[in-house]
Amino acid sequence: MFNFKTIHFMKKVTALIAIYLFTSLTVFIGCSKDDEEKIGDWIIGMWNMDKYVQETYSDGELQGESESTNLGKIEFRKDGTGTDIGGNFIGSDFTWTHTDEILELTENGSTTVYDIEDFSETNFVFSITTTNGNGTEKEIERWHLSKITDE
Repeated sequence: MFNFKTIHFMKKVTALIAIYLFTSLTVFIGCSKDDEEKIGDWIIGMWNMDKYVQETYSDGELQGESESTNLGKIEFRKDGTGTDIGGNFIGSDFTWTHTDEILELTENGSTTVYDIEDFSETNFVFSITTTNGNGTEKEIERWHLSKITDE
């Protein structure tokens, strides 16, 4: 049978387990929120458009590739607006949103969704893939940016 000491010990263990679970859950949720905030902050600032690469595929095989370099600058502002300085990307001002997987740019009421391939405090790579109706041909456009300044 249980005596007073056993019941008291079980209450302490139960309380410790509850505290541990609550703390773990708080840390897990807190980390997720910090990650989201960090993802939101890295894009803000002026970026140099170092390279644009266009690849064409047919039946899964690379058919051609072209590359352009030093295409101007893009500025992403905190308020969700941006500017294509030099006009070699979108060609004008735009609005933007993103997650850690996609970048949405809207210009003159038209929204384009890009895949974010890589990002850090200093580098940013995103792309868009288009395919023909039967999926045998596709084109990948990829932009490589490097950070010039924050805000």
